[in-house]
Amino acid sequence: MATQSSEFKLVPVLPVDYPALARLESVVLGETDVGIVGFGPNRNSEAAMDQRAAMMGAAPKPGDTVRDMKVVRVGPAGDEEIVGYAGWLICVGRTGGDDEKTRLGTREAWAAQQAPGAEPFGPGADVKFCMDMFVRADEHMARATEGKDYAKLRMLVVLPEFQRMGLGAMMLEEGLREADSRGLQSILGASPNGIGLYRRHGYVDFKAMELNLWEYERGKGMGVLTNVIMHRPAATTESSSQ
Repeated sequence: MATQSSEFKLVPVLPVDYPALARLESVVLGETDVGIVGFGPNRNSEAAMDQRAAMMGAAPKPGDTVRDMKVVRVGPAGDEEIVGYAGWLICVGRTGGDDEKTRLGTREAWAAQQAPGAEPFGPGADVKFCMDMFVRADEHMARATEGKDYAKLRMLVVLPEFQRMGLGAMMLEEGLREADSRGLQSILGASPNGIGLYRRHGYVDFKAMELNLWEYERGKGMGVLTNVIMHRPAATTESSSQ
């Protein structure tokens, strides 16, 4: 991975980056409806950041390969600042026997094998909201893949002052290059702000999710939250057809 411009460069994430990436994600998403309703007043606490960083840097499950990348801004003196992050997951091995597909094939199967702990979504998180938002989204994405191998865009964030500069597209296209070279379909969950970008890159709507925020403890007086599960068919290439 060596995509560069005169001011920004796209490079792999290092293990030491995850605390900074957790804070970057919090800056971008912490004051959204998802952040406020789902994660509450403790969403930016040290404990929340530590747990999120640990989750980001956790070892992948069998059959998974993590492709995390960051956009770094290089200053005049050579100093570097992380301004964007994308987390990709490459999942292969889903076309084997029934035992292997049960072990690798669905998010629901993975979830059943995990011990969630007392606060699986972070300190003070609304577990019902997170289940309705994130676990249901994973279930829809599992259906979209129809039991076949895939590349999943788990997260794509860019600091507000660097948005609309093509940095999100840069990270999206880097992941799609690998997906296409391996003949993999791709899935993701999109907020309304991201749908246009993803459609321009070949994704189509699979399932629109709507959550009535006023039904949750911290959502009183709020409206409807929309999240769209999107799917991009596998590209047929010479290497993937062999």
